[in-house]
Amino acid sequence: MAASLVTAAAAARVARCDGASASAGATRTTTLRGGRSRFGASSSAHRFRRVRLSPIVAASSSSADDDEDTAARTTTATATAAERSKYEETSGAVKALVSGLTAIVNAVGSVTSSSSSGSNDGAKLTRKERRDARPFPSSPRDATALRDDIAREFTEAKYLWTGDINPEMYDLFCTFTDPTLSFAGLQTFETNLKNLQPVLRRLVRNRNVELYSCEIVDDGSGGSGGGSGGGGGGGSVRASWRMTGDLNLPWRPRIDLTGQTTFGFKDAGVERGCLIVSYREEWGISALDAVAQLVAPFKW
Repeated sequence: MAASLVTAAAAARVARCDGASASAGATRTTTLRGGRSRFGASSSAHRFRRVRLSPIVAASSSSADDDEDTAARTTTATATAAERSKYEETSGAVKALVSGLTAIVNAVGSVTSSSSSGSNDGAKLTRKERRDARPFPSSPRDATALRDDIAREFTEAKYLWTGDINPEMYDLFCTFTDPTLSFAGLQTFETNLKNLQPVLRRLVRNRNVELYSCEIVDDGSGGSGGGSGGGGGGGSVRASWRMTGDLNLPWRPRIDLTGQTTFGFKDAGVERGCLIVSYREEWGISALDAVAQLVAPFKW
């Protein structure tokens, strides 16, 4: 799923590049309103069973930065579920803004990339037929293996910034939700990420992802938590994390967000194993507060 906050920053960058002749004041206003929020949910990280993977520690040389890191960790540890921002709580205006910015980034990406290959090949097939026609994963995953691979996507692939996910882990019709966007379809998710990455590579510096915890909160033995998609019982994996990055914009803003992501999965059978059928992010701050990080000046 394209990161909400990150997409806003990307759209701001696109606006600057395409509208070089526009006044600086107008550009700043566009960016201000187009700030897009990325994840930052508070989590009960210290109550979770931790995966034994070394977190990626942000490179920070000053004691002031260390104090900020400590404060962020404390916020993550103490915030309650009721304090997390969710899609249902975000205003319609913010959702519309983020959807519009996503459309801008995708439109620019579609112009610079080749036409989507096979995008309509399965349009006339049913969901079951499309699932059945999909190649089997290289290695079917049980709940534990899925949890471990999810953790590696945070710590090794740094997917919150890079968008580098393993699509084998996801059902074709997985639903993706954060406080500003909600949609269904792995292909849409991958398209958003693909279009966003060229801008992000130029826009973000000193990017970092830190995984606080990643645990199986329901292994599926009770048949709950898996969401739609057929197959056997469902379960869920919950990850708590923090992402930081400096944006190459004239006023030098910085993204620093904590979040919690719940990956609902189902058992799709012996050949396919457990597949993620729902991806839900909750942030520790409101969508508006996350957007405000995009216009806070001189943070790095």
